[in-house]
Amino acid sequence: MVKFFSAILPEIEFPDEKISLDEKVIFTIGSGLLFFLSQLPIYGLVKDATLKMADPYPALRPLFALEQGSLLELGLLPIITSAFVWQIAAGLKLINVNFNYAQDRELFQTAQKLTALVLASTFAVALIASGYYNPVLANYSGESVPYGSYALIFTQIVGWNFILNLIAEVIDKGYGFGSGPLCFIAVNAATQLVRDVVGVEAVTAVPDGVPETYGVVTYFIRALFSMELKNIKDAAIGIFARANFPNLPLVLILIATGLATIALQNVRVELPIRSNKARGTANVYPIRLLYTGALPVLFAFTVLANIQLSLHFASIALQPFYPVISKILESRSDAGSVVSGLSFYVSAPASLSESVLSPIRAVVFSSSVLVLATTFAHFWANISGSAPKDIARQFKDQSIIIAGKRDVSITKELSKIVPVAAVTGAFSLAVVALAGELLGSSGNAAAVTVGICAAFAILEDFMMDFQQSGGNSQLMNSLGGFQ
Repeated sequence: MVKFFSAILPEIEFPDEKISLDEKVIFTIGSGLLFFLSQLPIYGLVKDATLKMADPYPALRPLFALEQGSLLELGLLPIITSAFVWQIAAGLKLINVNFNYAQDRELFQTAQKLTALVLASTFAVALIASGYYNPVLANYSGESVPYGSYALIFTQIVGWNFILNLIAEVIDKGYGFGSGPLCFIAVNAATQLVRDVVGVEAVTAVPDGVPETYGVVTYFIRALFSMELKNIKDAAIGIFARANFPNLPLVLILIATGLATIALQNVRVELPIRSNKARGTANVYPIRLLYTGALPVLFAFTVLANIQLSLHFASIALQPFYPVISKILESRSDAGSVVSGLSFYVSAPASLSESVLSPIRAVVFSSSVLVLATTFAHFWANISGSAPKDIARQFKDQSIIIAGKRDVSITKELSKIVPVAAVTGAFSLAVVALAGELLGSSGNAAAVTVGICAAFAILEDFMMDFQQSGGNSQLMNSLGGFQ
């Protein structure tokens, strides 16, 4: 079934020759710059459309890079969801795929792209059909159905989402460092954190509102430079309680989340190993606490995000025919926030006060994230080629044994550490992300957690290539010349 579409869908070819370190740097940076272009506004909407649109899922935007009213309206959610679906299907042997064969790899990647395209199209149709864009359509009076405007919007957001998939594929095919979607999450999390702290642009939170400096530090410094006591007093209060803008408590939560993630990243167990071929050569094999990285946390939030969106669109579709069932699925206040229904319990509280006032919601949401993350970590460690038996096979091929345990099965010894590290690491990282979410970070804590882990993976990939190239890099040498 997939083979039919392989001749239709564009594809990034695998490199014919080894990509140099400098080329990988250029491809990675270039892909990041193209990702920034995704924030261009959708053509066909009124000016300042985002200020006039209802936001049904604000907490999902930071992690999945969902930029309201822009080409990134769907963000990375269809791409990430598709990747998880097919990787899990392959791991559970629901499909017969051998990654040692080029044809199977190509069909597998085509299946991911096709699924992402179908998901993007489904979400786009649901957004348009729900009336999400109606209040901000240019030259729309409400008298007739603007099919032309709908088609234009659909083409833009689905078309760019597919282009974004191809950009991510450039990195995944070995032209860049790390994973394409994770690279974009890291870039988005880093830029958003910098913008929250020192963003210099003046924006408004409501139509025709008074512009305010976005960054919390810049906002306060600007008030100090005004030399007016009233402005300084208002700013001193505002940095702690600004509505619809970053505030100091949010920044501190994100910094604490980042530091905790970095601390977990550095926790590891080092197994002493030695080679039977090179006598006297001793080394260590590190097993990190975050054995599966940020994938379990990303998987948990991806599942809950898809459930939230499905419940939201199903509630809107059923409202005219079955209002009672619609309210069971989701019920919103006049301000647009979820106040009851199934969707209420699978979404993060917007503030600490909501977490305290709705303890059942906080417990259900937290339990869902923890169960999904730990289950995925245990499952992923066994199917991703990094299970104890896989590592033991590598040791055997390289004539490596665990020092002091010649007669002990390497697989048995690794089985005591790897599954524990995978599950414990996923649980710990999920707790860090949940702590920020329950305190009211509105998705930013999860984005920082996943983004930092992704950045470490990219850095490790870069350092490995740098060492293999013997430090021979024109770009690094050029940068060193400025010191």
